[in-house]
Amino acid sequence: MTRLIHHIGRLARRRREGALSMEAMLALPALLIIFSGVAQTMLMAQNRVYLEQAAYAAARSALVHKCPPFDVAAALQSPIAAINAAARSKCTDEPGKWEDAARWALISAAPSSAFAQGRGACPRLPAAEQIATASALGDGLTDAFMNRVCYAFEPGNVEVEVAWQSGIFSTFGVTTPPVEATVTYRYPLTTPFRRFLDDGRHSDGSYWREGSATVVLQ
Repeated sequence: MTRLIHHIGRLARRRREGALSMEAMLALPALLIIFSGVAQTMLMAQNRVYLEQAAYAAARSALVHKCPPFDVAAALQSPIAAINAAARSKCTDEPGKWEDAARWALISAAPSSAFAQGRGACPRLPAAEQIATASALGDGLTDAFMNRVCYAFEPGNVEVEVAWQSGIFSTFGVTTPPVEATVTYRYPLTTPFRRFLDDGRHSDGSYWREGSATVVLQ
């Protein structure tokens, strides 16, 4: 009788263990989905911070490299302002300066994978090569850094729009109109949620989602 009781007890334990194993197998996909969703949300929030920093960097660069707008009213009121405005009319915008400022700020948000390198759309950047060499990084870290640089400078991944805000200002040099910089960036998506969150795909099938940030500086 004792043996029979022990045998029944063992069978009951096996059934409970089997039921627990089955429940764990059924719960695992749901847990993976939840963790992937949390991870993707955290990555997008982090990239948003980098995007705002990129817009700030672009605005700061535009204050130096974008020609001030011509103020007709001020030029008519003051001969000195007219001379100053005429000199500024020969100024030439340098959009590459503020675009590069935004791209350098977004390197930390770029993926370290070699997808961008594989697409063959990376411009050669001696400055990035010098940084990698001066930092004495290992081969793996150097490759990761150059992959990030490649993605940030790949055409289409980063777009920058800069404009002076309208308003009354002086061309005499006392005040400067505020400059507005908007940076649009294609966030790389890597988690299983990429198929549900993406705004588009690259030629190699990798997914991205578009985000933008605007900063106004004076």
